[in-house]
Amino acid sequence: MSDHIDTLKKLHTRLIDSRDGYRESRKQVSDEASFVGFFDKRIAEREKFHTELHRQLGVEGVEVSESGSASATAHRGWLKLRDAVTGDDEAVYDEVINGETALLENYDDAIKATAGRPGYEFLTQQRADVQRAIDEARAEKARHAAV
Repeated sequence: MSDHIDTLKKLHTRLIDSRDGYRESRKQVSDEASFVGFFDKRIAEREKFHTELHRQLGVEGVEVSESGSASATAHRGWLKLRDAVTGDDEAVYDEVINGETALLENYDDAIKATAGRPGYEFLTQQRADVQRAIDEARAEKARHAAV
């Protein structure tokens, strides 16, 4: 399998992990309006990103798993436990920023791996949207710290 396909499969899995992580987090913060809106937006974005990438991989005849990674499942469990104990809004945004920053790295790899290949132009826009999510999470963290 070509390197660009391996890289795109990793991004695909990471998008599933991201979406599922936000879904799980969304369940935990149903009474926090600022988190609800932020998480709902990320869930919708990740679903859209996943669909676009999944469609393009299908054009290339690549089959991909629709399950996330085992390590993401363990990480979400740890976050759930930590949040139940601490209730620390700033820490939640720190985890969001860390996760989104790791996702940016996956996008950087995918953009590099698909340079010059038609059909993957959407990756650049998706990466920009992830960067905006990081900026928004940092702003929300600062807002919570000021309260």
